[in-house]
Amino acid sequence: MITLTEIVKDGILEVRFSLEDCESKIYTISNAQGVDIMQGKITGKTQRTCLYVGDCKKGKYTFSLDETNTQEFTIQ
Repeated sequence: MITLTEIVKDGILEVRFSLEDCESKIYTISNAQGVDIMQGKITGKTQRTCLYVGDCKKGKYTFSLDETNTQEFTIQ
């Protein structure tokens, strides 16, 4: 299970993990049209990470972690 900052105002998306097995997972951020705009890898056992999304335009986006955990967030 993941928890995101639902409304991003300062360009930083905070991702919190409650899963024990979040080691070496691939994440994808896609826009409202479903186009992947950012992808990366989270390595190590972590409970929280921050991603810079300040280069993205205002709007709705989807954060996916290995296509099993998906959550929407908004950049204002």
